[in-house]
Amino acid sequence: MKKTCLFILCSLCILQAAGQYRTPTDPKPSGLRVFTTRGESFTLWLDGFADLDGSYFFGYYEDYDSIPNGGTVRNARLGLRAEVADGWTGVFEADFSRLKPRITEAYIQYSGIRNLNITAGHFESLFSMEGAVRPREQAFQEKPMVISAMVPVDLLGIQVSTNQYWFLGSLGVSFDKTSYQRQNPEADSILTTSFDSRTVIAKVVAMPFVNNKNVGLHIGVAASYKFPAKDPVSGSYPFIRYRQGNVAYINRNQYLDTYVIKNIKSQYLFNGQAGFYYKGLRLQGEYLYNMTNLAKPLSGVEGPVSVLHFKGFYAQAGMLLFGGRQRYDNTTGLFMNPSRGRKWGDVELLARYDHLDLNYDPIKGGASQNYTAGINYYINDHVKLMVNYIYTDNDRYANGAGQFLIGHDAYGYPSKDYSQIIEVARKAGVDFHTVSLRFELTF
Repeated sequence: MKKTCLFILCSLCILQAAGQYRTPTDPKPSGLRVFTTRGESFTLWLDGFADLDGSYFFGYYEDYDSIPNGGTVRNARLGLRAEVADGWTGVFEADFSRLKPRITEAYIQYSGIRNLNITAGHFESLFSMEGAVRPREQAFQEKPMVISAMVPVDLLGIQVSTNQYWFLGSLGVSFDKTSYQRQNPEADSILTTSFDSRTVIAKVVAMPFVNNKNVGLHIGVAASYKFPAKDPVSGSYPFIRYRQGNVAYINRNQYLDTYVIKNIKSQYLFNGQAGFYYKGLRLQGEYLYNMTNLAKPLSGVEGPVSVLHFKGFYAQAGMLLFGGRQRYDNTTGLFMNPSRGRKWGDVELLARYDHLDLNYDPIKGGASQNYTAGINYYINDHVKLMVNYIYTDNDRYANGAGQFLIGHDAYGYPSKDYSQIIEVARKAGVDFHTVSLRFELTF
C-alpha cells in the first residue's frame, strides 16, 4: 500500500512539473502530458483516465433472476511512458478501479529501425481492431461479447509489427505461464489450468487511401494458434471454459457459459476485419471463428466430436454531427477518439449489433445478440459523456451452465433447465433492456 501511495504521489508531482502540450492530430492517445530533458534525450509521459459508470436494467420477467442496478468505477488507470533516445520506450500502466493496483501494461518497445516496432512484456496484441483499442478510445462503453470472450489480449510475450505505407503486419508469440491446482484441491471451487500457455499470432492489414485525411479503408485478416502444455504432474491436457456476460459491466450475470471443456489439445482462432471512415462517418466490423481441438472426443448426438466450432461477430457505425473528423492510426490499425468540430465539442451518434454463439453439440454454452444505440458527447480533449441503450436477446441455452432461470415449464414455474421450458425459440431465454451512462475524464 505504501508503494502504491508513493507511486501516485510521484506521478502527481510530475504532472504539475510537466509541460502540457498536445497536437490534435498527434497519433498518440489523447490526454498525454510530456516532460522533456534538454536535447530531448529523455521524455516522460504521464497518462491517466477514469470511467464512472451507471446502469439500469429492465424488461425481463419478474420471476427470473434479478439484475441489480448500480454504479461503479469501471476504469481508474495511471501510467508512465518513458522515451529514451535511439528509439527505446518503456511503458507501465496500472488500474486502481478494484481498490488495489492491477498491472494492465508493462512492456519495452524498440522502434529504432524504420517502419519496425519490437514490443516485449505485458501488452495488448494487435490481433483485433476492437480488442487492442484502449478503453478510453472505445466508441461504446464495452467491447462486443465475442471480443471479450475470445480475443487474445494482455499477453506476456514478444510482438514485431511493421508499417510500410499502405501495409501493416504483425507477428507475436506469447509465453503465458500455466497455472496448476493448489496443494489442497478442496480449497478451490473450480480447479483451473491456464489455456494460454503458448500462442502464436499473425495479422496483415491493407490500408488503401493511406495519405488521404478525409477517407480511409482498413481490410485485414488475423490468425492465432494456441497449444497448451500438458500438466507435468498428471500428464493430462488442460481445460478451458468460456464465460461471458452481456455488454454492461455492472451486470455480473454471465449467461453464456460452456462450463469446463476438458482435454484441450489446441485452438485456432481466425479473424476477418474491416473498417472505413469518411470525414465524420465510421464503419467497423469483425468476424471471429474459433476451432478448438480435443485430445479426447466428446459424445455428440451424431457420434464422437473431436473439434468444437464457436463463432461471433459485430458491426458498428458512428457519425459526428457537428463537423468533427474520425481519427485512424495507421501504425496500429486502430480508430481513436475523433477530433471535435466545434469549440464547445461534438456529438457522435452510434449503432452496433453483436452476436456470440457458444453452442456446438454437445456443448450448450448459449447464444446471445445485442442491439446497441449510443450517443457520445466529446466536451474537450479530456472529458467525454457516453449514453448506451442495449437490447439483449439470449437464447434458451444461455443459462450460465444451469445458474439462471431462462423460461417456464409446463406447470408455469420458472426453470433453469432448457429441456423443460415451453417457450418458443424467440421467447425463450433472458431478454432485457439496459441504459448505461459513463462519465470519462482523461488527463
